[in-house]
Parts: sequence; structure tokens; C-alpha cells
Amino acid sequence: MDSIAVFGLGFVGLPLSLTYAMYGVRVYGVDINKEYVEKLKNYQTHILENYNGKTIQEILKESIQKGLFIPTTSAKEALENTDKIIVTVGIPIKNGILQKEVFNAAIKSIGKYLKNGDLVLIRSTVPPGTTRETVLPILEKESGLKCSKDFYLAYSSERIAEGKAFEEFQTMPVAVAGIDKESRKKAYELLKIINKEEIILASEPEVVEISKLIENSSRDVDIALSNELADLTDKLNVDATEIIKVANTHKRVHLLSPGIGVGGHCIPYASLYIFDKTDKMKLPMTLLHTAREINENRPKEVLHTIETVLNRINKKVEHSKFAIIGVAMKNNSSDISESPAMRLKDIILQNGGDVSWFDPNINGNFPLKKDSIEEALKGADVIVIPIKQDNIKVDIDQWKEFTQKNAIIFDAQKLINKDKAEELGFVYLGI
Repeated sequence: MDSIAVFGLGFVGLPLSLTYAMYGVRVYGVDINKEYVEKLKNYQTHILENYNGKTIQEILKESIQKGLFIPTTSAKEALENTDKIIVTVGIPIKNGILQKEVFNAAIKSIGKYLKNGDLVLIRSTVPPGTTRETVLPILEKESGLKCSKDFYLAYSSERIAEGKAFEEFQTMPVAVAGIDKESRKKAYELLKIINKEEIILASEPEVVEISKLIENSSRDVDIALSNELADLTDKLNVDATEIIKVANTHKRVHLLSPGIGVGGHCIPYASLYIFDKTDKMKLPMTLLHTAREINENRPKEVLHTIETVLNRINKKVEHSKFAIIGVAMKNNSSDISESPAMRLKDIILQNGGDVSWFDPNINGNFPLKKDSIEEALKGADVIVIPIKQDNIKVDIDQWKEFTQKNAIIFDAQKLINKDKAEELGFVYLGI
């Protein structure tokens, strides 16, 4: 039976591992989080994915019981049993600075146990040049082996959307490049096991690394444009959503929707990974910097809009209670990474407001989290709906029983009928 090792079992690594398991490949899933690995062994994960009528928890259980998925914290165990290694360990960002320590540590642990003939395929999103300039020298130093002679190294970006991981690992066209042609060939064969669609053979790892980043950054720019449009339409009292719908009837136009910001790791981090390289080269990248600034400031702009209306009805942020309904980074998600709703929550608190929030998809003990929507809404002066979670029932007739008499609804998703909300006494704000 063929086997592989996947390092990093998060929103990418776990569904990727289980996708290979579906094809009969034994997967050693490696993660440094011991508690999480134990949860996986008991078929538990916070990740929300479904495929062919089964939840990811059901797929996880089946894969483990069949002996096709083996969660472990041991790089040694994994590499002793395979010659194919996939890396999905992320590079987080704190205060605008890339935190590369965990990624580099994963590469070092692989290098320590690397063998002749092994293939290392990087599928993490990384700054340009990482495969050649960081991964390759670490692997050679730790292993004492030479790339292209003793082992093989390649890069392939992941392009999945959360919630569609199992499907898109198999159907989304994917690009791959190797340090040399043999590395690319071996990586192609590994990808082809699960991906039956187009696999694009690129010339250099840098081509694929940068293409991944610019795919995400282009959406950052598009969303920034839509958010600026929303500012204009707000002043003109025109519906931004309708304008975008009309504009998108043009066959060469595809504007994205405005919102309260951009969340997750993919879109917000992409430009910062690019800046990690371009700042050293003294390339200004003005457009990407501007788009990032617009989207990063969006939660502040949302609070300013709400504050203006609060003042109009003789209220202030510092004396108001806010109920945020749905705080994940995007619709139907369980991920709060870089969540604009969570940033908005922090900004409200910094301005003296009181906040409660509710989101059934977010597991764990968090300050200000409520166990029911009624509890979150109790006494609210402002309701904010940043995202759509299908398992949150939007019933403003019921909500009215828990909120203040003239509560404001800021509806970023157009889930509520404005006329009905105003008939019930709410002050309705949309984007």
C-alpha cells in the first residue's frame, strides 16, 4: 500500500490527508499540537467540511478505522514509513511580521529524518523564494543530503475554499514546479493520485509561489474597490449591492461584494507575504499596500457609521451594548483567523462599548461568547450581522423581544428586509 506524510493538520492539511485516504493511500498526519492529535484519534476536529453526504468527522473516523489515517506528533515515525512528504504548515503573521519559526521547525524536523529518494512537496502559502532559499538549504543542512541528487523538492500551491476542500482538492486545476525536472515529475505523480483535472507544469517554484499570492491579492484589491464603492453609495443613498449586480452583467467584469473587512489567512496574508520580499527589494507595491489599508481599516469605518446613527438617536458607543451575530472570518466557516468581526469587537471595546457575540460554529471558551442568540441579543442597542451562518436563524420578530426599543441593525449580508425591520422599530443600516 502506498503511503505519504502530511505535516500540518489544519484547515488544509487535514482534508488533504483524508482526501488521499479516500484513494486508499495510508497517510501519516503530523502535527506538533499533542492535544489536537489526541482529539483526531478520537475522531474530533473543529474543521467544518462535508463530502458526499458525510461530515469530516465521519470521514476521519472511517479513515482511522481502516488504518488509512494515522495522526502523530512524530516526524520520525512518519518518515520511516514513507518517501513522500507534503508540508501544509502555515506561516502566521503578528503585528505585520511573518512568524516563520514553526514552518522552519517543521522543515528541520523533516530534514533530520530525510532519506535518499524522498520527495518533499511544499503546499503551504509562502513568501516568494521560500522553497529555494529557505526550505532547500535547511533540508540539505539537517540531512547531509543534496537536493536533485539524493532527494527531491517541489512546490504546489493549494487553491481550495473552506467548505469545499474535499471537492476542490480533486477538481481544482493546480500548478506545480520542482527544483529540477525529476522533482517536478515526482510531485506531479503525487498530485495526480487525487487530482483528476488539469495539473499545470510551471518552470520554477517561484512562479507557483507568486501566482498563489497574486491570486489572493487580486481579490484583496477587488474587495477594496467594492468597499470604497460602498462608501460612495452610502453618501448617495444608493444600494451598492445593486450597483455591483448591474456592473457584473458585463461579461468582462466580476466585482466582489463589500463587507466589514477581509478575514482568513489567504487574502489578508497574501500581500504581506509579497511585501516580505518586495520591502527588502525597495519595491513600493503601492496598489497592494493601499488595498490592504482600505480593507484593514474597514471595521473602524463600520463602527464610525454606526456611531453616527447612535449619536442621531442620542446614544454613544461607550454607553451602548453591541450584539455581534456570526464572528467567523467568512460565511459558513468555523475559522476566526483574522476575522473582521473579531476586530470590530475589539475596536468597540476600545471605545468603551459593551459586546456580546454568538456563533454556533466557533468552538471553545471565549470571553464575551454567549451560548444562545437570545443571550447575546439581551439589551442590545446595536445588532451587527457581519457574515451569514446557515445554522443561525434570522428572526427579527423574535429578536425584537430581547433588544432595546430603537436598536440599530447593521446588516452586512442583506439578510433582513429593511422595510420590515423599520416597521418593527429597528434602525436599519446595510452596505
